[in-house]
Amino acid sequence: MAKKSKESLGFINSHTHVFTKDHVPEHLARQFVPGPIYKWLKTSKVISKLKKYYEPTEDHYSYTQRNKRWDAYQSKIKIKRNPILRYSVLFIKILSWLLFVYYFFQLVKPLLFKSIVGKIIYGIILFPLDYILPLIESSWNIFVLLFLIAIAFKFVRKGIWKLLKSRFIKIIGSDRLEYLLRFENLLRYSGYASQGEIFKKLKQQYPPNTQFVVLPMDMEFMEADKVPEPYIKQMDDLMILKSNNKDVIFPFVFVDPRRIENQTDEDPFFKYDATNPTEIKLEKCHLKTYLDGGACGIKIYPALGYYPFDKNLLPLWLYCAQNEIPITTHCSVGPIFYRGEKKVEWDRHPIFEEVIQNEKDNQPKKIEKLRLQQIKNKDFQANFTHPLNYTCLLLPKYLKGLLELKEYKHLQFLFGYSKNKLERNLSTLKINLAHYGGSENWDVFLSKDREQEANEILNKPNTGLNLASDLLNLANLYRHWHYTDWFSLISSMMIEFENVYTDISYTTHENKYLNLLAEILDHPKVENKVLFGTDFYVVSNQKTEKQYWIDMKNMMGSNKWHSLSYKNPKRFLYHKVFK
Repeated sequence: MAKKSKESLGFINSHTHVFTKDHVPEHLARQFVPGPIYKWLKTSKVISKLKKYYEPTEDHYSYTQRNKRWDAYQSKIKIKRNPILRYSVLFIKILSWLLFVYYFFQLVKPLLFKSIVGKIIYGIILFPLDYILPLIESSWNIFVLLFLIAIAFKFVRKGIWKLLKSRFIKIIGSDRLEYLLRFENLLRYSGYASQGEIFKKLKQQYPPNTQFVVLPMDMEFMEADKVPEPYIKQMDDLMILKSNNKDVIFPFVFVDPRRIENQTDEDPFFKYDATNPTEIKLEKCHLKTYLDGGACGIKIYPALGYYPFDKNLLPLWLYCAQNEIPITTHCSVGPIFYRGEKKVEWDRHPIFEEVIQNEKDNQPKKIEKLRLQQIKNKDFQANFTHPLNYTCLLLPKYLKGLLELKEYKHLQFLFGYSKNKLERNLSTLKINLAHYGGSENWDVFLSKDREQEANEILNKPNTGLNLASDLLNLANLYRHWHYTDWFSLISSMMIEFENVYTDISYTTHENKYLNLLAEILDHPKVENKVLFGTDFYVVSNQKTEKQYWIDMKNMMGSNKWHSLSYKNPKRFLYHKVFK
């Protein structure tokens, strides 16, 4: 039998979303805008407004509207083709702007005269016009005139809008603008009626033999008000979509530890039999139903307010490790994060420590839990999504430390805990640290030329940062947590740990990042660990879905693209439950 070509095998997008507005809480704007304003900006209302803004009206294609657009064109082209009309319109525009600018500066004249620069501007540009244009002494009358000019002429309104828009972008900065655009795009796409409708928008931008990992979202515990449709209904509908696209969709199951914490005996989300801890089995529960029905992995999103080593997740992670079930976790910062009040216990890391005082004047060294000082939730989320948190699962030393905490002690038997060692650990846990740390961390990596940590991926390809031993030194731990870029950390974790993967969803939306991606894919211990993904539909604010994969495919070359989009995802998705 002839061997199939790489093109005929198709490819796999390892990171997509199809959740709708019914799965997004009403107060998602909380902590984006001050309270109580966020209460007025309900998600459903914002989506409705965005839909009206971006989508044509119902009668857009009617004969009446088409004829109106033609009449408008005829008027414009008539002016363009007639020199007398064209120069007359130009004269009116110049005169209108001259009046607007002159009287606007008359309005702010007292402020201008407070600085030398203002006096120079007035003297050069405005002073000559004092002899031509009439003086209006009343500020109120000037304001009315400016208002009437803006109302009368559309080009004036457009000019004012462009100026205000450019100032707004400059004030908030490029990083915040990127944040807001992602937030807006998330709301706009989630406005479609069903997951099936969104999936159709995704699928039509790919070749027929493409397959998709679909990641749901459970936002019921992020303290942003109620979610219109329960998460269980979202998953049930996704599994129906899977059954209708059996070999096309690979759904994951979103697991929030607070859902497990609040589950009932009558309707459990996650229930297991640990009679034999070396072979944990699922009992009747929602998770078992989904995995039996074709779900092929677990999704978590720690930015919603928890650590990936939460006590309610450890039994699931042991089950996943025993069955090679893949886990995709959000490992960057973004617009979806916990919106509630910060808890007191979040001021320090549960496991990691730092030295706060060295030995001095017969005083012993003082060690405390690592202090986390971010005030705002959008900044603090980085502590939940930090890649080093996963070493608390992958390194037996930290896992053992977890099990010694009071709230974890009931789980010691699962891992065969003793003071000397663990009989069972999570070192082979299969984890995709999604987004490869985010583009902002790629920028940090590329910009650092003197920091040793940012260069060890390149000059120590066999060990990278060697985290397993480096983290034993608390000074190194502190430095890696606060200062080492996440690109270097995740790359090192892929080098050190057998089953740590990453995907490049959203992160490589700019072609400048593809050069770094091509370089890291030459690394022998990394080339088989990176997955193609787009983060549809969030990435749509940067470029279309088809442009994203076409750019990457053609810039990576055949072999690297095949590894990214087929070989690596196929290896990552394989496990004993779903083959």
